[in-house]
Amino acid sequence: MQFVYLAQLVFMIIGPLVRLVFKVIGIGFITYTGSNLLLDQVRSYITGRFGAGSIVIQQILGLANIDVCINMFLAAVTTRMVLSGLDKISDRRRKQVWNPPGRDYIDA
Repeated sequence: MQFVYLAQLVFMIIGPLVRLVFKVIGIGFITYTGSNLLLDQVRSYITGRFGAGSIVIQQILGLANIDVCINMFLAAVTTRMVLSGLDKISDRRRKQVWNPPGRDYIDA
């Protein structure tokens, strides 16, 4: 009879834990897939617009390494999304670095 109580205790503990893990994996997968699709669409749209210009404009953009700049920008967007997601997972709020004058400190 004690085995039944022990089994019920284990299922009461493991059940919500398994549901939480599946919920986190599901939300993370959907978010990753959606953001990856969105960034691929943005990248293809921008590179598609490069081809719409004249040859001289394309050469100037190539000399200015605009394609590298766009990749760096999209990588920064991805990094920002990952870091904000990590902060939300750990349930930490970002500390405010800058305070406006006249608030919580003495003006010098």
